[in-house]
Amino acid sequence: MSARPAFNQPQTLETAQLVWQEATPVAGAFDDVYFSRDQGPEETRYVFLEQNDLPQRWANWQQPRAFVVGETGFGTGLNLLVAMQVFLETAPQEARLHWISTELFPLNNDDLAQAHQHWPALAEFATSLQAQYPLPISGFHRLHLHPRITLDLLLGDAASNLAGLKGKVDAWCLDGFAPSKNPDMWTPELFAALARASHPQTTFATFTSAGLVKRGMETAGFKIEKVAGFGRKREMLRGHYPGPSHTQASAPWYELTSSQVPVKRVAVVGGGLSGLATAEALIRRGLKVDLYEAEQPGNGGSGNRQGVLYIKLAIDTTLASRFYLAGLEYSRRWLQRLDPYQKFWKFCGVLQLALDAKEASRQSRFLTKQQLPYDLVKPVDQAEASLLAGTPTAAGGLFYPRAGWVKPGDLCRYLAETLEGLEVHTQSPVESLKQQAQGWEVITSQGSQAYDTVILAAAQATQQLTPTQWLPTKAIRGQVSHLPLEPQSAQLPTTVVCAGGYVSPPLEGKLCFGASFNLRCDDPTLRLQDHQSNWEELTASLPDLNQQLASKQPNLAELEGRVAFRCTSPDYLPLVGPAPDPNSWEEDYAQLKSNALWTATVQAHNLPGLWLNLGQGSRGLASIPLASELLASQICGEPAPLEVELVEALHPGRFIIRNLKRSSAN
Repeated sequence: MSARPAFNQPQTLETAQLVWQEATPVAGAFDDVYFSRDQGPEETRYVFLEQNDLPQRWANWQQPRAFVVGETGFGTGLNLLVAMQVFLETAPQEARLHWISTELFPLNNDDLAQAHQHWPALAEFATSLQAQYPLPISGFHRLHLHPRITLDLLLGDAASNLAGLKGKVDAWCLDGFAPSKNPDMWTPELFAALARASHPQTTFATFTSAGLVKRGMETAGFKIEKVAGFGRKREMLRGHYPGPSHTQASAPWYELTSSQVPVKRVAVVGGGLSGLATAEALIRRGLKVDLYEAEQPGNGGSGNRQGVLYIKLAIDTTLASRFYLAGLEYSRRWLQRLDPYQKFWKFCGVLQLALDAKEASRQSRFLTKQQLPYDLVKPVDQAEASLLAGTPTAAGGLFYPRAGWVKPGDLCRYLAETLEGLEVHTQSPVESLKQQAQGWEVITSQGSQAYDTVILAAAQATQQLTPTQWLPTKAIRGQVSHLPLEPQSAQLPTTVVCAGGYVSPPLEGKLCFGASFNLRCDDPTLRLQDHQSNWEELTASLPDLNQQLASKQPNLAELEGRVAFRCTSPDYLPLVGPAPDPNSWEEDYAQLKSNALWTATVQAHNLPGLWLNLGQGSRGLASIPLASELLASQICGEPAPLEVELVEALHPGRFIIRNLKRSSAN
């Protein structure tokens, strides 16, 4: 068996090398076809949909959560495209489909589009898939292909990716090349991962009847039966998983308890991007949301004229790097879906300059260690950087062509005005929360309302509420500067340029640059010293700009700008997930104080119906949409869009556990 790629190392995957035989794609590495030359969709319907009884199960689906199908071997996406068509024909209007598929050798975009030409009846669904098809980077990629259909494309080794799945599957479609030609996929690790992600009603179907697959599935706990295969194939396998259901958490404090209260009445506290993105994700799942904002939407930390959608990846792969890489790609798809006309964003690229030897060394080591496509990040010298920026830069560096800028304040106001199913309560700061037998009472100066589910997304203000006073977040002041421009006043940047600070391309007659990073400062007013430091950072990156503006040197004391406070956590990852009951956690896991290796068995006591989405810091545009999608998935009992390791890295209770373990070291 060949060695699997490291699970926690995002890397560029080798795309499938196709041989086209009479317009039918054949995988060169496996000498096997992707689909039946004449009856591909019919084979999918018989083998995977009918043998899992999916049309009937979808027609009868009444649960509020999505129906979840898992697949090995995404290939051309044919099984998904056929399933989308059948699901929309058979399922109730409110039902949703969640498709999870693995692929180690993804097709490139051109081959994918060429393969899809075989099925004109599926063109609508194929076009949606092609438009969102991700870069060939290992990891989880969530795509919303239809208002009622979501795809999680897990690129990389099937067993490793499914072992990281946080969620349960209702039906498995075990595709992929024949075990005789692709034995590295059909392994005991894969069969165990399938069982781990199954529940007692899960079914499966596969085109093969190979003994290796039959024995492997039986060993993993599945009940098997042979049935007639499709076309010339004599036999195939189908079956079900009788149980038991397995935990998917690394420790009991990370296991979510199933809510006994249906999610019907939902409140979101906070009208910034975290609150509105959370509301959007919940509304997309059919819920109605009340949003409480102390002032107006987009007035707080999300209110800047231009924010930078960017990431800064570490030399060595870290949990933060993995999360923000996934977040950048999800944010791109999120923005394109919500604002297809680009009123509030532009993917102009981001340059990260290496202005000194230390940063140049860091970038060089990063490029040596990381295996990422140039479509995501590539090195550029000073001449290339200057060409990309549209103005001379002080150095070369790294260029992120898929990054850019966003107007977060305007985007917040747009979402608040246009999201159907959202009721916004402005000038309504939440004064307190009162726990009820089933849910929470949200109390403002305007009155109170009862909800079964409340999400706190009010940044640092969340600490003012009694259930969350323990949170270890802190506010970090930032000031941005706005320089008014005259027409053709200088050779201005056409991409975002970052070094110590950042400067965005001009927008509506102003150049936005900054931002200061002021610890232990709560001054909400503009300060000259911060305008000065912002200007120095700007001219260090773009020295010619200073000379071009010399005749019209700005009076920094008169510069416009904006002050906001970033809500950050001690490890600079957001807090996303259920709100722990801190007293219960400290009591239940007290033995960690004396023994950090103690094995706990008690499931965590969280505050029922209370959830958190905060601590997004300075990179919120690359984290908030994905964090909000994760939270909505958790609330609605659906598979997570991230590997379980990353889900746990964002869990708010991680700080309680760390503090208990630190006590054992002292």
